[in-house]
Amino acid sequence: MFIIRVVSERTEKKGTKTPMFRRILKQALPTMIAFTMSGMYSVVDGLFVGKAAGDTGLAAINIAWPIPAVITALGIGIGTGGSVLYSNMLGKGDRDGCRRMFNTTVSFLVLAGILLSVLLFAVRDPLLRIFGAEGDVMEQAQQYTGIIIAGGVLQVCGTGITPLLRNMNLSFAAMISMVTGFAVNIAVNYYLMFPLGMGIRGAAFGTVTAQLVVLAISVLVLARAYREKVRPALERRLAAGICRSGITAFGVSLAPTVALIFTNWQCLRYGGNAAVACYAVISYIVFPVQYLLTGIGDGVQPLLSYYNGAGRPVELGQVKRIARIGAGVLGAVTMAATWICTPYLARWFGLSEEAAAFFGTGMRISALAFLVTGFAKFNLSYLNAVLRARLAVILTFAESLVVSPVYLFLIPAITGMTGIWISLPATAVTMLVIYGMINRKEMSYEKKD
Repeated sequence: MFIIRVVSERTEKKGTKTPMFRRILKQALPTMIAFTMSGMYSVVDGLFVGKAAGDTGLAAINIAWPIPAVITALGIGIGTGGSVLYSNMLGKGDRDGCRRMFNTTVSFLVLAGILLSVLLFAVRDPLLRIFGAEGDVMEQAQQYTGIIIAGGVLQVCGTGITPLLRNMNLSFAAMISMVTGFAVNIAVNYYLMFPLGMGIRGAAFGTVTAQLVVLAISVLVLARAYREKVRPALERRLAAGICRSGITAFGVSLAPTVALIFTNWQCLRYGGNAAVACYAVISYIVFPVQYLLTGIGDGVQPLLSYYNGAGRPVELGQVKRIARIGAGVLGAVTMAATWICTPYLARWFGLSEEAAAFFGTGMRISALAFLVTGFAKFNLSYLNAVLRARLAVILTFAESLVVSPVYLFLIPAITGMTGIWISLPATAVTMLVIYGMINRKEMSYEKKD
């Protein structure tokens, strides 16, 4: 049975018989869980590294984090770009185009993963020095990133295949693969870091092993569910389309990392390694929550893309309204939960007294961003789903390269360390205002038709 026929039958059945809320919940919930599990890898690493290597280990991972982040972002970008075009072709009934897009996306993931790993090995040490690593922090960052880069192709492919599974109505399978990978990460991390005493290298091996498990399960699911052979093919026109559609998702995934680099610089300036360790723990909380909130938009993206391709503006509008309500509610819940748990988090992650002194204020202020992050990330997913990638790209890089750095360097100059924490919610609110200003003109596609 061909992939396209099965997906088309399931999609049409959903479109005609299933209430919209249940349809969205079924589509988005597994994706949100999968995204959260992806972000939780860093939490697990942080918990174990904090206990095994203290502030130095936490600072090393945080400073080195842009390297594994760009690997993840590449997989998300290619996978999302391919899945967006796949869903639009599906909505138009172009079955041959869908099949070719699937093959090109898979081939692109493998090739890009190999090339990126080679490049990162060549530039790793200069990058770590630019990020602020020196002394013991530099040594541990080198140990961690060497293993992560070696397994880079696994992470690119494992991350990138997840959007394809979602668009083939295999969201639950994608979730199971991520949950299983998360469990493996915990087990491997603990065994390597404590009984075997491998320290920060154990955290890296745990991450790579988990990605291998995610990829293996995903490939097995595809093979058993559809029995469709992947034929290596990299069509230039389709690959270019994947890049155009996927650059937004790439930017959204990487944007927090760009802010992380600037934030680490400012933490080193105003509070030293203790402040960097504090920010590392804040990042371990903020990033998974951002992944969770991003999962709402990415979870409904197949529905948005399908209804856009099929020319069904009513359903498109319904998905938008329900997803936005969900983003608001979930943002408020995660902020409240973070505030409640803040007094316990510093102890759980093994922060020193010096680092813990920064944490309470920093965590609570940073969590304010959760109230609006979901809205902002959904708007980007919507623009990408209706093939308005150019506007989405502009907004994404405006956030990471203009708005966030301006706040990070201006506010701390006035308020000191507190300004570093204020910059995150300030950036989120600013972007939401910008989305509101362009909403009527640029995000009313369904009304135009």
